[in-house]
Amino acid sequence: MPASFFSISSRRFRQESKILLRLAFPILLAQLALTALGVVDTLMSGWSGTNDLAAIGLGSSIMLPVFIFGTGVLLAITPLVAKAFGRHDNAAVSVFLGQGILLALPIGLLSAFILNNMQPVLDILELNSEVYRLTDDYLRYIAWGLPAIAFYQALRFYWEGLGQTLPTMWISFIALICNIPLNALFIYGGFGIDPLGAAGCGVASAIVMWLMLAIGLVYVYRNPNTRQHINCSNLLPKHWKLGVLPALKIGIPNAMALLFEVSLFTLIALFVAPLGATVLAGQQIAISVTSMAFMLPLSLSMALTVRIGQEYGRGDLNRLRQVIQVGYFYALMMGAFLALNTYFFRHELIGLYTEDTAVIAVTITLLILAAIYQIFDSVQVSTAGILRGFHDTKVTMWVTFVSYWLIGIGLGYVLSFTDLITAPLGVVGFWLGICLGLSVAAVLLVWRLRYQLPFLYTEMQLSHVVTKGDYD
Repeated sequence: MPASFFSISSRRFRQESKILLRLAFPILLAQLALTALGVVDTLMSGWSGTNDLAAIGLGSSIMLPVFIFGTGVLLAITPLVAKAFGRHDNAAVSVFLGQGILLALPIGLLSAFILNNMQPVLDILELNSEVYRLTDDYLRYIAWGLPAIAFYQALRFYWEGLGQTLPTMWISFIALICNIPLNALFIYGGFGIDPLGAAGCGVASAIVMWLMLAIGLVYVYRNPNTRQHINCSNLLPKHWKLGVLPALKIGIPNAMALLFEVSLFTLIALFVAPLGATVLAGQQIAISVTSMAFMLPLSLSMALTVRIGQEYGRGDLNRLRQVIQVGYFYALMMGAFLALNTYFFRHELIGLYTEDTAVIAVTITLLILAAIYQIFDSVQVSTAGILRGFHDTKVTMWVTFVSYWLIGIGLGYVLSFTDLITAPLGVVGFWLGICLGLSVAAVLLVWRLRYQLPFLYTEMQLSHVVTKGDYD
């Protein structure tokens, strides 16, 4: 029984489960919808030609780190708002909303500037002229949407800090629905618009980003629970020490941790490219399957950030312990569920992608290794979400650096291409490195949480009554 396992009553377990899953489920659907945007872009570009498919793949790979870094910084708004909301400090919530928007402005503009000036990177890659042109056009077009999506992310992470995740889900669904006809219009042409090929995905995406922002603004203004926090004076730079500075202290380490994680598979793909198309295809299929599966514990992690932040603000130690306990229960259950399904349905999953027997043979081995690390992955990402709720992201950054880069990539390279430990294992060596790296990350992050909890509990007991005048 869950109650006996965690030494909490069945009633409290059910109550906290209901709250946590009500937060996590819309986030999961939203993440799946946003992931589907990339799938739609790839499919529709592929119908336009091989060069278009190459361009959208390359363009997305270049854009992703830029987008992830901005998202990681702005994600700090969620725990800040959650803690202020938990202690019923509406003045502080209003400051974090205004200053989050203020922070989103330079992030969006800088991101757009970077994507508009990627020609030196494209020159290094020695692309054929058509792929070069399509990739450059795609990056230039989608850059117009990055200020909007940064603004939207600030709004999204604000309302998620309040515990409202349904708006994120519905806006993501609307974005997906609108993206398909817009892609068709700009990729293939029509109604007087010339076909742009893969570059048309950039135009469609930019329009969708502005649409998401418009809907987000309407929601914040029309909803009485969010409209009460609108205060134009909080947009002024004079409040940066109260809003922007705390967001940067949490957000920059968080963004770096996300970059270490995202770059892990990107760098591995580059390293294994010389091993041939079969290995590269197997690697890509395994990444596709595991990335989609990862959305489940990732959604739980984001929900835990909200719940921890709110109870951290309320100063309720018993509720906080219960949130952590219930969170770990679901992290373990999700990890076990994904591990078993990845292992037992590996043939069926691979069959969705290819019938090539050589590719299947490579991918089967990789998915078996993926099944091994699913529980560790679920625990580490959930623990990172809990720590983020406590405004603790610096240690997470260093843990991800050691686990993903030094162990995942470093040890993986040694196992794959050298005989220092064993005979070269090829791509399997990198996935063994990933298994060990995620296991180390889970252990270190759980240790960090256990080490910090007594200090956090003491801090909460001493500062449970927080004055609100600092934000007035």
